[in-house]
Order: sequence, then structure tokens, then C-alpha cells
Amino acid sequence: MRLTLAVPDLLALDRGAFAFAPALATLAHYANKPDTRCGTLDAFLLARAPEAEPIGAAPFAALGAGLDPGESYALRADPVSLVAGRNDVALATRIDDLSADEAGSLITTLNAHFGRDGLSFHAPRPDAWFILTDATPDVTTTPLAVVRGAIYRWLPVGADAARWRRWLSEMQMLLHEHAANAAREARGRVPVTGIWISDGGRLGRTPPGSDSEMFATPGAGGDVARGLARAAGSTAGATPASFSALPPRTSAVVVVERVNSARVAQLQLNWIGPAVAALARGDLESLSLLADGNGIAVAWHASRPGWRMRTSAKYATRPFMPPQREEDDA
Repeated sequence: MRLTLAVPDLLALDRGAFAFAPALATLAHYANKPDTRCGTLDAFLLARAPEAEPIGAAPFAALGAGLDPGESYALRADPVSLVAGRNDVALATRIDDLSADEAGSLITTLNAHFGRDGLSFHAPRPDAWFILTDATPDVTTTPLAVVRGAIYRWLPVGADAARWRRWLSEMQMLLHEHAANAAREARGRVPVTGIWISDGGRLGRTPPGSDSEMFATPGAGGDVARGLARAAGSTAGATPASFSALPPRTSAVVVVERVNSARVAQLQLNWIGPAVAALARGDLESLSLLADGNGIAVAWHASRPGWRMRTSAKYATRPFMPPQREEDDA
């Protein structure tokens, strides 16, 4: 069996938290040099698709969230809070606590304004927003996970960038004046003051194929995995409670719940520890770990280790040290 285990937010943990998952260090010892990319682990899930060119995550995330983009071009349209400074505008946070009514009200206003421009906004869940359009915009965007501080350097670039930057400014003005945001502020909630677009693409005429069965956690963390399964004509199963509960398969991709410091020990007990032990015994042919956090994604790929490597791993004392994002140039 070949297993790919995807752990959202693992790289956002303090380094001290990794002491509660010692099997991570063992897996890193067994694995080849890790593959590091900007963005999220969705890039690695999409890389499994046999396409000649990179695929945008947005249409698969939309499909996994319950919105079929059909032949439309889809973009993520994350609701965010932007803070105006003296000389710039900075990203404060993504807004993840919208109610269905709030999301619906904001989406209705955006559609009323931008329908004439050929844009349609959709929120299949309050925490999953998308833009669909017939046109293929000539823009290069930055995943929200990568953005830090002042947003100017991260805004869309390309032949259509001026139009999209103007539209993003119009979105900010519409949202700033919206009654739903005034009501949120009155309740002490952070208002939605901007939209961040990224990961655009189309599903394509040929769904990505894979011999792996998908298992995905509920919510945004599992959207791309669910979308990939649906695009291939299947359905992603619910993530099992543990490695031991995983049905026997030739190949499986499992996206677990977002991890935080309080859940690291449980991740070790339920998944990392048993999977690494199964790899060492030969019960797994290969084990891949996909992780993200702080704007980067990393993949470790390991085959069953030989006896020398298994022996050296028992005496290895080096703690798990994932790659770190390089500081951006000023």
C-alpha cells in the first residue's frame, strides 16, 4: 500500500510541539530531501494529476465545497480584513466566522455590482468563496497563505492586472459600506473589508486521473481532495479516525484535520507513529507526508527503509526540523 498523509497547518506549529510527535523525525530520516514550495499543500495534491501544466486549485476547491464551476474559470475569493495605514494597506486576517446569512448578504451585493463585468460570486459555504467568469484572465496571483503585511507587492500582475486591481478596490468600497459589516462591528466581530483572489483555473475537459482513493476532512482543508475525487468521477471518503481504521487500499491519500499544538500528540498516536512503523515493517510500500503553514508547503517521500537505515534511525537524536520560509526581501 502507498499512503500519502496530508496535514494542514503542521508547519505553523512552534518547534517545541514536534517533540510530541517523535515519528516525524524518523520519517524525515527515512525520506528523500523534502520538496518545498510556496503556498499550501494543495499544490502537491494537484501535482498528482497528470497534466502538462500547473493546475489552479480554485476550481477543485469549489467542486469540493459543493459548487460545480462547469466550464467557467474559477478563482478563490477569500473574504479578508484589510487595514489601511498611512502609506499602504495591510492584510490583517482571513474572515472565517461568517454566518450563512452574512455571507449571503455580502455575496448578493457583490453580484449586483459586478454582474455587468461578467463576474459571479458564490459561497457554497460561509468559509468558501469563489468567483466564476467565462473569460480567462491574464493575471498571476499569490495564494493568500503566502501574503504578509502590506499587500501591494502581492497584488495580481499580468496583462489584465490593472482591471482586477480596480475591481478589488471597488470590492473594498462596497464591503466597507455594507450593513452586514456594520452589524458585525457592533457585535465586536472583525468586518470583511476586502477580497483576495488566487489559484485561478478551469476543471478542464479531462478529469485528473489517479489510482489513489481520497479521504478528506470536512471543511476547507479537505475541499481540494474532495474536488479531485469528484472530478475523477468518484467520492472522497471521510477521514478515518486513525491509521488502523484505514481500509486496505493499493494507494490512498488522507487529508486529516488541521493540526494545532494541542493535537500533535494525537496525530502521533493515530497517524504518524503507526504509519512510520508500518513503513519500517514493510506493510507500507511508501509513505509521503504533505504539510503546510506560514506560507510554505513541504513534501517528504519515503520508501521502506533498509535495515541499516532502520538501525541508524533508532539511534538518531536529531529532532524534526522542517524547512522554514525564507524571509522576503524588503
